[in-house]
Amino acid sequence: MEKLRTVVIGLGERGKIHLYGLLQNKEYFEVAGVCDLNEKRVCETAETYMLKKELLYYDAEKMLNELRPDVMVFATLPHIRLSMAELAVKYHVKGMMFEKPMATSLQEAKKITDLCKEHQIKAVVCQQHKYLRSFEQLRRRIDSGELGEIYQIQASCQPQASQLGTHYIDYMLWANGGVKAKAVTGHVHGNFYLDDSHPSPDYILGHIAFENGVRGILECGYFAKQHDAHETGFSHVIMEDKYWTDDRLTVYGTKGYAYAECSGRYGAFTSDTHSMVEAGDYDDFFKKEQFDAQTGYTREFGVWMLNDKKVHPCNVEMAYHGYEILEGIYMSAIERTRIDLPVPLPLKYDAVSILKEKLNAVDYMKF
Repeated sequence: MEKLRTVVIGLGERGKIHLYGLLQNKEYFEVAGVCDLNEKRVCETAETYMLKKELLYYDAEKMLNELRPDVMVFATLPHIRLSMAELAVKYHVKGMMFEKPMATSLQEAKKITDLCKEHQIKAVVCQQHKYLRSFEQLRRRIDSGELGEIYQIQASCQPQASQLGTHYIDYMLWANGGVKAKAVTGHVHGNFYLDDSHPSPDYILGHIAFENGVRGILECGYFAKQHDAHETGFSHVIMEDKYWTDDRLTVYGTKGYAYAECSGRYGAFTSDTHSMVEAGDYDDFFKKEQFDAQTGYTREFGVWMLNDKKVHPCNVEMAYHGYEILEGIYMSAIERTRIDLPVPLPLKYDAVSILKEKLNAVDYMKF
């Protein structure tokens, strides 16, 4: 099997984990080059993964021009996602893997999606938690029918919407079998994280009506219920680990419910659990689970690149719909009404810019 020549742009924490996933799937991918503007990061990555000197670059376009890769992986800040996608088009890349959120505005997210469709680029957005063992436990209970008929999906996370919220919208879609949303309503408040590199209100609460009648409830930010004890507040610096894994996806059916967290915890209460909550905890996200999840996510991308029928569940069109749901929640809060999907483009306004003007600061409190 001919391997896919692949490059990685951006060697921060997430970029290195992408690289790990590629190196664990050598039957599909050949790492032809890695790049970062920061020389120290490049050197550290080369040492960690024993990369040859000729694979190291400090200029992304120079690397793309010289190597002409099949696949481009980039873990950059959200505001340059579109420019990265335009580079992929320029150098005739066949596949893209990139980080969430897929953009900082719905307009940009739509441009990226359209570029991929127009130039036949297979692209995935890294909503990789559904490859965690805890989420596989949840998937098993959904698919087996143990929960009965699904009627509600609830997702909550402590980090702001642009950090983990986009993940959890995607997991709601995943738990609902990929059925799309037809309308949303929303509330937002707090302006601290609107100035973050991943801009969003400090708290959002959204109600989602899916086309099959299932309802979704999403909450992100400090006012969401904590499932773990962790010291935190509004901050643009790195939080402790338990903050980043304080999240939960719960699926309710006519025969019971089940949940999963990226912390490794999972549980269920159904007739099969004999009137007790059956729970477990893999408890090693940062040491093991995130690496294994990245490996599975990357492997399925390799499969899709070689087989058009094996569409990746994190494909860019599904990611765009998730972003559209989030934007609809913002629009609902701004316009104080229900927002029907799909959101018509071009937009009348940029939601994040409006929220920056209208939202006030709030005090951080634990609840």
